Amino acid sequence: MSSFRKKIKQKVHTFINTNWVAKVIVISMFWVFGLIPTWLYLITRWFLDPIGFAQEFLLFAIFAIVIGWVQVILIGLATTLTGVILFDGGYS
Repeated sequence: MSSFRKKIKQKVHTFINTNWVAKVIVISMFWVFGLIPTWLYLITRWFLDPIGFAQEFLLFAIFAIVIGWVQVILIGLATTLTGVILFDGGYS
């Protein structure tokens, strides 16, 4: 890793560790990004306005199959990054 990149990483790490507002903002950004598939589902459901169990189930099944795996990956990533920020995940 280049020394410039290492210096930037160290400065960002120091800023986040000394500023709780920065921690809240960064963690919020992780979760906003991590929940995008859920919001896509809710917005699509609102626009399509399914009527009855069959339409509701079909819409949910399509979204669960198509973007459900993306949601699981993003939630895992957001959880991991939140843990790294909160509990100092070994930056050096």
